[in-house]
Amino acid sequence: MKPAPVAPHRDNAFDLLRLILAVMVVYSHACFLGGFGTERFALFCHGQTTAGTLAVIGFFGISGFLVTRSFAVRGNLLKFAKARLLRIVPGFYFALLFTAFCLAPLISHFNTLGAAWKLSAAFHFVEMNALVRIVEWHVGGVLHGLPYDGSIDGALWSLYPELCCYGLVALFGVAKWIQSGRVNILVFGVSLLLLNAGIVIAPKVHEIAPTILQLTEWTPFVTAFVVGSLASCYREQLEPGWTSAALWMLIVLALLKFGGWALLGPLVLPIGLIRVAQSFSAALPADLSYGTYVLHFPILQLLAALGLNHDGFFLFFTTGLVLALGLATVSWFGIERPFLRLKS
Repeated sequence: MKPAPVAPHRDNAFDLLRLILAVMVVYSHACFLGGFGTERFALFCHGQTTAGTLAVIGFFGISGFLVTRSFAVRGNLLKFAKARLLRIVPGFYFALLFTAFCLAPLISHFNTLGAAWKLSAAFHFVEMNALVRIVEWHVGGVLHGLPYDGSIDGALWSLYPELCCYGLVALFGVAKWIQSGRVNILVFGVSLLLLNAGIVIAPKVHEIAPTILQLTEWTPFVTAFVVGSLASCYREQLEPGWTSAALWMLIVLALLKFGGWALLGPLVLPIGLIRVAQSFSAALPADLSYGTYVLHFPILQLLAALGLNHDGFFLFFTTGLVLALGLATVSWFGIERPFLRLKS
């Protein structure tokens, strides 16, 4: 029989690992937002992935583990939904509003090739994206002429599939799969791994594969999330230990260097990160990973409008990272943490 759920605790390094993953995303986005070309990490991987994509897969894997534990501990659908929404939505709205009404006007002011910022465009940006699914990527034409003008905050795209994955956990919980039917989650996870493999081996599989939740587009991320969920359900088989953690991470490095990442990365990376996080304790005074993730993109766009990218990648990246961490600190202490205290 599956052991009783154990309440989440801070005797781990999940906060630290998520912050490292957020920094990897900033690094990846700084490369193309500043017009610096292919990142060195992608060259190391022979173009299999980027640091940002790898980090997002890691985020989904860790999230699957922690969110499944959250449902197991609460055991109540409404309490679970409340906790998940309080974690995602306040920080998202802060990023959305700050981008539309603070950063976008600054970008417009310093970007001499861009269009003038308009209040109506800012309201349109917020209104169209208010349900978390990003369908409007611009605040008017303020990005025109910048090295990348495809989106003012491209990092926000992942929040909608993340919420959909929370919905999956809710379904698992209501069906009692987390509590006593974890083999059903195992079957579901294996099916996702096979779907991902099919898409990698024969890309045209996506033409006949299930399209619910745009799964053929999100398959690696949803797969990583479900792998994390399985790691939570079978956590007694994943006892902490540096030897095992190091072995899993060596497999990750081997896949990145020698090939096979697209096929096995969504399976191996989440398990490796979870094993590492459980192997030591590194509690942080503030959880800045989420705020850094949702706010860094428009900050980098502002720095590009200021022309800081012309002074080299290191200055562009580090300045963007420091500013993102600073704004993430404001988001954590002023927005995220107060709302999280409302969880029950």
